Amino acid sequence: MAADLIDLHTHTNCSDGDYAPAELLRLAKKRGIKTIAITDHDTVDGYDKELFLLAKELEIELIPGIEFSTIDEESGQKIHALGLGIDLENKVLREECAQLRADRIKLMGQIAEKLASCGFVLRLDELVASGEIITKAHIARDVLANEVNRCRLIKAHGNMPLQGEFIEKWLIKGCPAFVPKAKPLLTHEAIDIIHQAGGISSCAHPSFNVMKGFSFENMKQLILRNKFDAVEAVNIQYDKENGDQRFDMIREFTQFAKENDLLVTGGSDYHSDNHELWGNMPSLGMADEAVRSRQEMVDNLNLLTASRATTAE
Repeated sequence: MAADLIDLHTHTNCSDGDYAPAELLRLAKKRGIKTIAITDHDTVDGYDKELFLLAKELEIELIPGIEFSTIDEESGQKIHALGLGIDLENKVLREECAQLRADRIKLMGQIAEKLASCGFVLRLDELVASGEIITKAHIARDVLANEVNRCRLIKAHGNMPLQGEFIEKWLIKGCPAFVPKAKPLLTHEAIDIIHQAGGISSCAHPSFNVMKGFSFENMKQLILRNKFDAVEAVNIQYDKENGDQRFDMIREFTQFAKENDLLVTGGSDYHSDNHELWGNMPSLGMADEAVRSRQEMVDNLNLLTASRATTAE
């Protein structure tokens, strides 16, 4: 097992991961993680005083984080913005999270109606009752787990699909059950919220957008236009539409960050060990990869966070 791993992009069951926050930390300890950021979608509910005490007990540096789902105002691209080193009690951040939760519940009702017209049953009441931030992963997981949908799924996909395959066939933009957000959070708005909360903004998994057809050049311009502080260059993607093939642009985005004086961050985007549901995915801490997050990333992140805090004073 590799030791002293760093993972600045992980999820818990407060959004769409499999593990509770404390369970994730204990797993991280077993996997040799020394620094971790929990970056749940549109929520910081996974953090509390006890979690930081547990991190200290486990000798893990826990960096407060979040992942906002946003839309780039100019291109219309869906962009995920990571906030790292944020103040979890910041009023602006908390108010935005509360609004995003309410918006997601309303949106899920519209998606449920579209899925019903496609022949799928979504148990929306149970999802809402869970108290979790409902994501596309929750929707796909519920549809796949409901036996009444089995025949329809097999007919549509040829076999029982992976969670990601269902999402990419039915739930994303241009698909039969896609519903746009009435008032999406714009990328530059999310970055402003992150900054108000004292955090560092990093463009999450930019290689995903390139993999899906948004050019590398356009992605670079988007990152600069929105004034991200950092780029999650160290990230691996698996293309669910093309046989779950591995895809990365670590070298390209690292060079871009260097040329434009941007920080580099890295993370697995870890959700689960369940490959039957998720398909191929990076391991926690990217332990199986030759290129991983380095301590230099954490040091640079902490330095920039500290310098901004000093300036604000």
